[in-house]
Amino acid sequence: MKSLLLLVTTPLFVSVNGFAPILSSQVGSHQVSSASSWHHHLSASASDEDLTPDADSISNNHQLQRRRFVTQSIIASGVASFLTTQPVFADEGDTDPLGTSLPKITQKVYLDIKLPTNKTPKRLVIGLFGEAMHKTAENFQTLCTNTEGPSYAGTSFYRVISGTTIQGGAIGSNSSSGKSGTSAFENGAPFTPDNYNIKHRTKGLVSAVRNANGTIDSRFFIQTEDDAGWADDRYAAFGIVLEEEGTGGMELVKKLSRLEVKAPQNSPKDPVLIVGCGLL
Repeated sequence: MKSLLLLVTTPLFVSVNGFAPILSSQVGSHQVSSASSWHHHLSASASDEDLTPDADSISNNHQLQRRRFVTQSIIASGVASFLTTQPVFADEGDTDPLGTSLPKITQKVYLDIKLPTNKTPKRLVIGLFGEAMHKTAENFQTLCTNTEGPSYAGTSFYRVISGTTIQGGAIGSNSSSGKSGTSAFENGAPFTPDNYNIKHRTKGLVSAVRNANGTIDSRFFIQTEDDAGWADDRYAAFGIVLEEEGTGGMELVKKLSRLEVKAPQNSPKDPVLIVGCGLL
């Protein structure tokens, strides 16, 4: 059966790969073309690992190759359905090859964000994956609800990379630079995230910025597009932006991602402040 499937799927691989230039331009080429500038903007801090890989690692990106193979396999399985009733997945035991399922939301928190062009703050609601990412979600929730300890209130979105991420939550003495953060645990010390199981296939995912040693603190980034495979297995996603009535949702995130920025950190030209936060 495996040999027969190979014969069926091989011409489809040629057909699908014929569209690779289109897929590359929509999924990965903007990453390659801007990777060197991202590296410049994101490598200024010794404690803050680059949020994106360099051009070489993108061009050889295993995740991108895997997604292409998954697409090819799914098409092949449809054509060869008369041969087998089992779908063809990229990895054995993979029940969701595209990584589109998300864990259960256990809590909802909010950030009230003041943009330079708005007189009143806009609310961003984030659902937390408390069961799948217990400690990481607890850290974020605590930093949203603290009234005496470290809090996101008063911090800013310190970096914007158009078409990729917006970054914020650098609690500390130099929060506008994004060079450090403060966790809700053990006197603000960084900690190891629960896992890296959640794949970055959905815009609006909220993930932790990591230090060079793999630990995390208060800093986070929000994914602005569906495909951010470069973050898989390296950055821990723990929540997602929700479309709640009367709140900004992804429209607000997109607005933030289009803000004018300044060198060398790609920081917003005018401050974007988190003026309030809490638990819903």
